[in-house]
Amino acid sequence: MSDKTKKIIDAKPIKDLSKILEDLNLTEISYSDGDFSVSVSKAAVTQTIASSPIQSQTEQVENVEADFKNDPRAIKSPMVGTVYLQPEPGANKFVDIGSQIKSGQTLLIIEAMKTMNPIESSLQGKVLKVLVENEQAVEFGQPLMLIG
Repeated sequence: MSDKTKKIIDAKPIKDLSKILEDLNLTEISYSDGDFSVSVSKAAVTQTIASSPIQSQTEQVENVEADFKNDPRAIKSPMVGTVYLQPEPGANKFVDIGSQIKSGQTLLIIEAMKTMNPIESSLQGKVLKVLVENEQAVEFGQPLMLIG
């Protein structure tokens, strides 16, 4: 083979990641296996309505993040994915506001690429506030709960 041989790109992994990106409402996703890696991202669209008293969900999330991003009581998302506040549909939540929490206790699950990841508390105390809704998409570093 000569150096001028064209490398053919397999579009299937890109299409698969694009579908996951859309299904989970993510802005960026990456996959790697050995020497193969692919990343897909899209520009985030923020909608602003002038002189409206109702905030869009994006603005509310940004305000929550601004309010609690540097709060030492905040448990933050270690990944991008979808939040589940209970182990399965119809089951009780892992924790409620006012629940006493021990370090290492499971607070919620984040699904990322069809894998369920239990998120454990790094703090001890009482659940003061839950900052996310069940089945909400979350970003890396987004505050999820306040423990105090």
